[in-house]
Amino acid sequence: MSTTKAPPPVHPDVSIVRLHGEACFWCGAAHTTLIPAGSVSAPAGGSLRIWYIVACPAHADRRPR
Repeated sequence: MSTTKAPPPVHPDVSIVRLHGEACFWCGAAHTTLIPAGSVSAPAGGSLRIWYIVACPAHADRRPR
């Protein structure tokens, strides 16, 4: 049995480009430097899918909760 905690869940309306790390997870900016910002989870076929997300410089200090 794993004791690893899953990343926080993401709202189902979040754009797929934000989940793919192609845009800032918080504002959607895509034409800027993007910085790794942690991970979130989303349901996928009866299990959880982990997505590694990015942030723009304006949101670089934010992390999913």
